[in-house]
Amino acid sequence: MARETQARDRLLEQSPGAGNAARKARLQGMNLAQRLAILTAIMTVVLIGVGAFVRATGSGLGCPDWPLCHGQPVPPGHQEAWIEFSHRFVASIVGLLVIAVAAAAWKYYRHVPLIVWVATATVPLVGFQGLLGAITVVRELPPEIVATHLVTAMVVLACITLVAVAMWMEDERHRETVGRFREAARVPGAWALAGLGWLAVTFWIGGYMAESGASTACSGWPLCNGGVLPGADDQEITHMLHRYLAGAFVFFVVPALVTAWRRRDQLPWARPYVAALGGLYAMQVLVGALNVWYTFPDPLTVAHTAIAACIWGVLAAGAALGFYQPYRAAAARPLPRAEAPA
Repeated sequence: MARETQARDRLLEQSPGAGNAARKARLQGMNLAQRLAILTAIMTVVLIGVGAFVRATGSGLGCPDWPLCHGQPVPPGHQEAWIEFSHRFVASIVGLLVIAVAAAAWKYYRHVPLIVWVATATVPLVGFQGLLGAITVVRELPPEIVATHLVTAMVVLACITLVAVAMWMEDERHRETVGRFREAARVPGAWALAGLGWLAVTFWIGGYMAESGASTACSGWPLCNGGVLPGADDQEITHMLHRYLAGAFVFFVVPALVTAWRRRDQLPWARPYVAALGGLYAMQVLVGALNVWYTFPDPLTVAHTAIAACIWGVLAAGAALGFYQPYRAAAARPLPRAEAPA
């Protein structure tokens, strides 16, 4: 594939007029692919927020069958059915967008294996997510499936974010910028990657807690029914485990913020990254406390999950910026010299 690209470039150099037009069209296509990937990431966050709204309003079984709703393609008039159906509708849009991103990757980034294969692999991953949604409905909302459904949605978001960042880094218009920050981004990227791993566990416990009824097991914040440690009740233990994991997340957020800020002169994205991650984390702590104090009202419950998804997306972008190596740069790296025989 690299040889084909080089041959095409040589042909374009021999015909400057046609070469300029082809290059312009290629850049426009790459720009369209990048915007499509960003839109898909945004819509995935919206989908996660709608899913949280379904859970918060108790509408998970508003459509007790799947893929139809009460045996028909259009839901009946009651509110729970429409809320649940809205989640399925947004999920369908996200699925189509994921397919479109994969098609754009094959068309405009075929020379970059990672972009093509991650974008392609996300398509069956979304299908698996839909299967989990069907199992959730058929089995009447088992907490472990609901939690896995949430984490899978986050994995989809991470994959699309990686594709979007990689597309941007592979764009020849950003080659000089990328070359300046690649090495400096490694340490912040490592902290972002570690934070993603910690968050995945926190999300699973949080999803299990919400669906198992443990959300209201602890009154008061930060204590649980007046104590630092939970009682013997299983729901109190589940609730406080989620709080402990969420609280310990600060040990990943702070190093990620500090290491990025110290490299702000080398990383053109450090300032917005620090502002987004720090601001979202502060909001998440506040919303988490307000949820407990006001007994999980629907708007705060949805906000808590949506902000968590945004934090996940920011960390996924940080990890991608830290560890992704542009394909062209890697291909251009000189081979090591062979040592002279003794």
